Amino acid sequence: MHFLPAEIIRKLDSETISSGVSGSILMENAGYGAYKFLKNVAAPNAKRFLIFAGKGNNAGDAFVIARYLIEDGSQVKIVLLADYNAFQGDALLNFQRLSKISPQISSLQNENEINSFNWHGDVIIDGILGTGIHGEVKGLFRAAIQKINDLNAPVLSLDIPSGLNCDTGEVCGVAVKAKWTTTFANSKFAVLTDMGARHCGRVEVIDIGVPEEITEKYKNNSSAPPFLKGVQGGFQSTFFVDCNQQKKMTDHKNKFGHLLIIAGSAGLTGAAILSAKAAISSGTGLVTLAIPKSLNSLVVPTIMSCMTLPVKDDGKGIFIACAAEEIIKSLHKFDAVAIGPGIGTDEETAEFISKIIPAISEKKLVVDADALNILAKRKELMQNLGKNVVLTPHPGEFERLSGVKPDKTDSSRMSIAKDFIKDKKFTLLLKGFHTVITSNKSDNLWINLTGNPGMATAGSGDVLTGIIGAFLARGFSAEKAAVSGAFIHGLAGDIAAANLGENSVIAEEIINHLGKAFLYVE
Repeated sequence: MHFLPAEIIRKLDSETISSGVSGSILMENAGYGAYKFLKNVAAPNAKRFLIFAGKGNNAGDAFVIARYLIEDGSQVKIVLLADYNAFQGDALLNFQRLSKISPQISSLQNENEINSFNWHGDVIIDGILGTGIHGEVKGLFRAAIQKINDLNAPVLSLDIPSGLNCDTGEVCGVAVKAKWTTTFANSKFAVLTDMGARHCGRVEVIDIGVPEEITEKYKNNSSAPPFLKGVQGGFQSTFFVDCNQQKKMTDHKNKFGHLLIIAGSAGLTGAAILSAKAAISSGTGLVTLAIPKSLNSLVVPTIMSCMTLPVKDDGKGIFIACAAEEIIKSLHKFDAVAIGPGIGTDEETAEFISKIIPAISEKKLVVDADALNILAKRKELMQNLGKNVVLTPHPGEFERLSGVKPDKTDSSRMSIAKDFIKDKKFTLLLKGFHTVITSNKSDNLWINLTGNPGMATAGSGDVLTGIIGAFLARGFSAEKAAVSGAFIHGLAGDIAAANLGENSVIAEEIINHLGKAFLYVE
């Protein structure tokens, strides 16, 4: 979905309703989508919820999520910041639906009541203002936002944190500091600003049923900053489902591709194992791991679902030049190749890369880690990389490849990514907070919004390589494999963090939670 301003998003809602989709359906989809994200990804173990509701459509979204939470047995307390008679339209309809299931509702009508209010629980849901803010937040709403920030519980904001300008990311006097934000239909500009990102936390874009053809009319006809024209953000589950090859009862393993992973060296076999396990867990039919022969006995017991291709290493535990010929003879067996995790940068390995890259440059290929570091020293090899190739550098690797150091602003990272790729055929995935994905053959530039700080851990990138390799083997294009891979990788990390805490998210746990990530999007 595209990053769009509030003015255009209001037009999308209006045109969708005019096309025959009722506003109540859009609101139901928004609230239910937020509920699914909350219970499957953000806080699956939470049982006690506090909901602050304003008086507009944002309150209506809150009433929908409250209804679903109560129906699944959660303890829900609802605080109204408006009189019962203030609700209109779809918000009123959903308040009436909610009232039928005997919710616990309080109405706080002055600042003193809010200031003295106290609560202990698991998650607060912010349904106060959403995108409907005008000017500085004052009075009752200001007190409520301050109370939310003072209470010791994580916050889920609906559409945009209350008090945050969704176009500029500016705080309108005071704004909710959310841990998660479920934004509806399309991403908001605020997500890509420093202040906005700090208030939004992890952002999930919820598909509420706005037809794509209506959105497409406005993607390049908005007040977006130049660097955001055509930018795709907040990748939705529907995109993955559209390009994902669904498995049928009559299918067999050969239908879902055979991935070759070239990875590992002495002391770095873990990277190879993580990549292989991630690929196996991402739906590919067959995975073969090419590994230096002297390391084969170490690797085989750890990945019993994967085959190995032990190649000559003269007992050195690294890929040496003559190993390229062994692998090249077998390339016809494989639908895609992943190369780089844990191979090291020994000079003999660099010679191996120089021989193997020309042979695999036209295949579906993902290049990562030490293979990127070798490419950075032998840049002429990049010119051979074709349209089916994905490069996945982190900022340090990107600086070595391009000579340009990425800074922390999204606009700069998008700009340098586009500049780097303009004379290249391959797809670039520049890792980091708000991973950037782009290619020269597409007008799109994708911003991934999944993931959390707990994923800043050894081996996380090796897992991503395996996932992207699996998608390539399954038939995804380079761009779709990179976008889908980044999304699923981050989502699995989010689910792992929700169950284990961010401090305990290790690479193996990202793999262990891939199944739940796939279930959520499918």
